[in-house]
Amino acid sequence: MASKKVLVIDDDPDILFFCKSLLEAEGYTVKTAISGAEGLEAAQTEQPDLIILDIMMEKINTGYTIAEKLGKDVPILMFSSMLNPSDTIFDPESVPYRDVISKPISGATLLDKVREHLA
Repeated sequence: MASKKVLVIDDDPDILFFCKSLLEAEGYTVKTAISGAEGLEAAQTEQPDLIILDIMMEKINTGYTIAEKLGKDVPILMFSSMLNPSDTIFDPESVPYRDVISKPISGATLLDKVREHLA
């Protein structure tokens, strides 16, 4: 069985390194992107099984904009450093994400969520 492919989109290189290292150690194939534009391109070329996406990158709601463009074909797990990720200009019903993980990120929580959404 081929390993599941995860795309991590975040503008923080430390978060990208953390996620890539943690998920690869668990046997996942991990691709990373450091901007919204790079993430959209990688989503099309890599065809991941799961996308992990930061809400606040170049602009405060870049992650929501990317999620809307990606649609519902791939499950999206969002990262947020906001106290309440639902406090946004976007309608939560229209943005196709499955779950939100608060920053700072716990390795155990991240692995649990990835396993859950790839099951």
